[in-house]
Amino acid sequence: MDSATTERDDRRNPKKKTEKSPTKAEIDDFFSAAEKHEHKRFTEKYNYDFVNDTPLEGRYQWVTLKP
Repeated sequence: MDSATTERDDRRNPKKKTEKSPTKAEIDDFFSAAEKHEHKRFTEKYNYDFVNDTPLEGRYQWVTLKP
């Protein structure tokens, strides 16, 4: 068997690799940190707290609209 055949076999059978999938806790931590970063970025950019739905002091002046 030559190296090209071995390489092709490795691509066909991904179970041969010993890579470990992240745990649920690791995934939750990753997305939690990303969500906090995006919340902070949007709050600073738009001076609005989207989580609590309240305007903050800053560049924009927010007004309440009634439908």
